[in-house]
Amino acid sequence: MPPEEALPEPVRSGQQTSAPSVVANAFALLRVLAAMRGPVGVTRLAAAVGIPKTTAHRLLEQLSAEGAVERHAGKWRIGPGILELSGFDPSSMLAATARPRLEALSRATGATLFLHRYTHGELDTVCQAFGAQVGLHVSAAQQHASARHPESAIWRALERGRLSAEYGRVRAECNCIAVPFSASGTDVAVLSLARPTSHELESLKRPLERMATLIGSDLRNVTK
Repeated sequence: MPPEEALPEPVRSGQQTSAPSVVANAFALLRVLAAMRGPVGVTRLAAAVGIPKTTAHRLLEQLSAEGAVERHAGKWRIGPGILELSGFDPSSMLAATARPRLEALSRATGATLFLHRYTHGELDTVCQAFGAQVGLHVSAAQQHASARHPESAIWRALERGRLSAEYGRVRAECNCIAVPFSASGTDVAVLSLARPTSHELESLKRPLERMATLIGSDLRNVTK
């Protein structure tokens, strides 16, 4: 097992002439987390900042409620709330990361691919690549509408938490598969692929799952 990454020395703003305040301790925790490449346990964080573990846990829970940090596999990391404060747009980064992959698969197969981000109960289109085969049967506007249909594979994938398919239920001309994956923070992204019913779909299930994994990995690398 590789050794754990060394934690940075806590950095506090200004010279402390008295015991650090709650705000100072909270910022010290955030600075340590921001310097790390992966999630950190509360025991290590408390030791790095020099505060009791119970204090660190209470502060992390309070920061989590505001989206500044988030728990992952029992450890802590910077959350989407900090990115929002910095003006970072998760959808823009997700689109820039994913678009080349969608376009490459669309060109290779003639399929249409959509990437949606599901947050606060809303489904937002992040990017898409319209396939030549699908375009012969369904217009771009109709493809957008089909993706949001309540019986689409996208909604089925969100409900089931795994790759799902629908065969001609939304539009008789097309079959569709979709797979959900973690985007950023607590948000979920859904990658979908549609093909005319005259073309088989089974052989593209594994490549679609693989693409979703790669996009998620790419996004984590650029937001470290």
